[in-house]
Amino acid sequence: MRPYIIDKNFDLQRLVDANGNPVFDSASLAVYVQDPAPSIPDGFGLGVLIDAISCAVKTELNGMDELTLTYPIIGQNYEHLQLRNIIVAGTAGRGNQPYRIYRITKPLNGVVTVYARHLVYDLAGIVVKPFRAGTLQAAFAGLVNNAMTINPFRFVTPRTTPAQFEVKIPSSVWSLLGGQQGSILDIYGGEYTFDGYTVRNDTQVGADNGVSVRYGVNMTDLEQDASCADCYTGVVAYWQKEDDVVYSPVVSAAGSYGYVKILSVDMSSKFDDKPTAAQLTTAAEQYIVDNEIGIPRVSWKVEFVPLSMTEEYKAIAPLESVSLGDTVTVVFTKLGVNASARVRAIEWDVLLDRYITVDLGSIRQNIADTIATQAREIKQAPTRTEVASLSALIAAGLMGAEGGSVRFLDTNDDGEPDTLYIADNPDPQLAQKVWRFNYEGWAASANGYDGPFVMGATLEGGIIADYITAGTLTAIKIMSQDGESFYADLDSGTVRIGGELYVGGANNARGIIHIYNSSGDEVGTIDSLGFKLNYTRPATGGQDRIHVRSGSYDVTRYNSGGTMESQAMLQAGALYFATASDAQSIVINSNGTIRCKKLYINGVEVTP
Repeated sequence: MRPYIIDKNFDLQRLVDANGNPVFDSASLAVYVQDPAPSIPDGFGLGVLIDAISCAVKTELNGMDELTLTYPIIGQNYEHLQLRNIIVAGTAGRGNQPYRIYRITKPLNGVVTVYARHLVYDLAGIVVKPFRAGTLQAAFAGLVNNAMTINPFRFVTPRTTPAQFEVKIPSSVWSLLGGQQGSILDIYGGEYTFDGYTVRNDTQVGADNGVSVRYGVNMTDLEQDASCADCYTGVVAYWQKEDDVVYSPVVSAAGSYGYVKILSVDMSSKFDDKPTAAQLTTAAEQYIVDNEIGIPRVSWKVEFVPLSMTEEYKAIAPLESVSLGDTVTVVFTKLGVNASARVRAIEWDVLLDRYITVDLGSIRQNIADTIATQAREIKQAPTRTEVASLSALIAAGLMGAEGGSVRFLDTNDDGEPDTLYIADNPDPQLAQKVWRFNYEGWAASANGYDGPFVMGATLEGGIIADYITAGTLTAIKIMSQDGESFYADLDSGTVRIGGELYVGGANNARGIIHIYNSSGDEVGTIDSLGFKLNYTRPATGGQDRIHVRSGSYDVTRYNSGGTMESQAMLQAGALYFATASDAQSIVINSNGTIRCKKLYINGVEVTP
């Protein structure tokens, strides 16, 4: 089917089904429109892109969903290929899907290349206010109920996964779905499916429909990628708190290997109290299962023709098709391949209605995925052990990265290279994960050569990033943008906070501020649970202490030996005066009565 185009001025937020629910009907070309609408695309909208030279849609599991179109400038309906207009195109297993144009190249030999992203990327411009949720379904409902503008998307899941999810600041829905610490994907896991206005999260998408790919039958090419660089044969789990360490014996992965490679795993965050070696052994066994320890990362890029698309086999294989997440059997005797693997990416030829390539095998984690996964396991202020574990994972991600390209680019066509380009594709127009370096600075993006960029640095602006994880950070001053909300001069030890100061952690975890004098001696504390101030001041021959806590306070004098000499205390509305020899020398009650051993008024003893 040839793709067709819808004008950007048509408000897709007003596409609804018969019940008034926002929808893009992927099963047919029909759309329902809520009246009144700015314009109504009937049939094929503004028109069919009949002269398209090529049109491909590439989708990845929990990843990109983009369309690339090449079109002649003399082609019919070329004038409608404008930024933000929407191309509707067929996909593998999902029917027709809408793709919003975000980039159009300059004509080359009379042909332009058009790049478009699935309509679901519009969620990057929909912001929700802070809210909390205790389940995945509640979190999905919150994305609609707390939207600060209209959110026409539907969020569906059969999963009832319980876990605490919190939006602390106004945030875009797209960022909350995944790709950052604390996102829905980070907290609840699962796999996404995008279908028009519907975002669905399942434990695992796809199925095993008995599809097989065999060389000489329906396979046209196969590229195998096998790696045992990160294939460990066993695990040792350990728990550490200060100098106290407990660890399990080596727990081996299932199978036989010609080498030994053991992974040391920090389980400190999994146990609040000190575990036994047996508990750590059980945790190591579960870790091996959850992370497929001992299974080599093997993947295949397959080019094949589905038998259902050939006249010869159409009658005997009418159901043969694959979608993201499906399980496919790959048979290639020459390479020794005979295994089942999941579909992790599909590139679909829209014009020919057939597959271009299908990527099968292990879902390889890149460095960003690795850091995002590990972020779930670390605290806001990571321990040395956790930082070491994070560093090891980053190193593993870097060393395990395969493919990609490093180039020097001449961006202004003056014959002199001026930009260092590092990316997952040698073609800047096709790359997704990109690092760019020049004399002005550097920038990184997971959204293509032109960004948007999530991290970067310049000499004038310094380093800017969505998040930075650090073990030991050395600095002179740390301050907010206005210099007033928060200011810390680490050289002078001055800290100024313009807002509220919170001490402690989750579940009322105790937090204490310790106060030290110039000699390094602790002279006081502020306790977040008791709301008390305990300040001690060294004095000649003894100490004076002011102790303020909930409901009472006292001023106490100690001698040089640490024994109390005298005390005045206000508690429960009564004022007590005491000496070391008598705990209640004088008591003045709130009802106006006075209790003491002897009372003198103007030097004369008063007898009761």
